Amino acid sequence: MRLAISAVVALALVACSSLQPLPIKAGETCYGCRKIITDVRFAAEIVDVNGRAFKFRTVACLAKYLDQHPNERLDGVFVTNYSDGRLTRAANATFVRAVIDEASMERNYYAFRSAQDAAAFAQERDASAVDWPAVLGSVKGN
Repeated sequence: MRLAISAVVALALVACSSLQPLPIKAGETCYGCRKIITDVRFAAEIVDVNGRAFKFRTVACLAKYLDQHPNERLDGVFVTNYSDGRLTRAANATFVRAVIDEASMERNYYAFRSAQDAAAFAQERDASAVDWPAVLGSVKGN
């Protein structure tokens, strides 16, 4: 009986410890720039070592925040996969910088879980697909 209880407790601890980002909703405030998140397809999120989630309006806003806070202790960095709207780890995504708002002509990063999807999207927009380190490098010192 003790063994069964120990096994259940161990499984519960492992299940609770798996990192899960929180859903990002339109209308929330960006932690970096303090603007309202209007289109969640471009949103991003970090989760710190205490399990707190901080949401960002765009991938570039998140990257700028990370550049300005290099000693931030994080458990996860997530971006919204443009293809399906689900959060994915930034390190596993491929990015395309293109216009995200036709009215303002704002350019930012689209994130894709699939490198093939990113390459096709980039080709349609005469852009390049890049990885997460390249995104981080593009905001260095800005």
